[in-house]
Amino acid sequence: MGLGEMSIAKLLKFRCTGCGNCCKEPLLPLTDEDLGRLVSHTGTDPMQLVKFVSKDEIDMDHEPEGFASLRQGKRVMVLKHVLGRCIYLGPDDRCSVYEERPLGCRVFPLDPTFSRSGKLVRLQLIQATECPYELDGHNSLRTLASLNQSYDGAMLRYRTKIADWNRLQRRRKRQGQTAQSARAFLAFLGVVAPRKPAQASSARRRLPPFDPSTT
Repeated sequence: MGLGEMSIAKLLKFRCTGCGNCCKEPLLPLTDEDLGRLVSHTGTDPMQLVKFVSKDEIDMDHEPEGFASLRQGKRVMVLKHVLGRCIYLGPDDRCSVYEERPLGCRVFPLDPTFSRSGKLVRLQLIQATECPYELDGHNSLRTLASLNQSYDGAMLRYRTKIADWNRLQRRRKRQGQTAQSARAFLAFLGVVAPRKPAQASSARRRLPPFDPSTT
């Protein structure tokens, strides 16, 4: 039976077998909320966790609102990969930040469609990579609906911020200025590098607050 012929009831029995393939091949677009959680959890500079990819590196032509105008061109923010693997995928093919993983990871690979009344009317698997799943599990409709709502809400909020950022970049261009950097974009989103422990010195130099409009 092909995927297109599977019933909703059958697909709700999807069970991940832990192969790790979905953390190796497809690139995962992030929201600012995803990145903020990871930065807060790991204490890592956000620029070390993400990569900004062009339209030639990711299939998102149908989602132009996901591209931010940066100094290097229009880019999508994705979770960084190293040697073909997500930076958080351990050598045992397990996620090392599972409890804080992005919403895109949480919903993958189930792609539901709900009616306005909240009824599940369509369910399919996102075929972004080889997935040796089993159909002996159980997925709660309530959990699926809650995750889908959270994901859609986070994406809407993030894309609204991207639209505001892109308007700012167009205004800068009209004023003869260049587009701003990726780090300025993260600062605009409110995701900044965690503060380093204060040094024991009464003579520390005070720096002015960062203003992304000057970058």
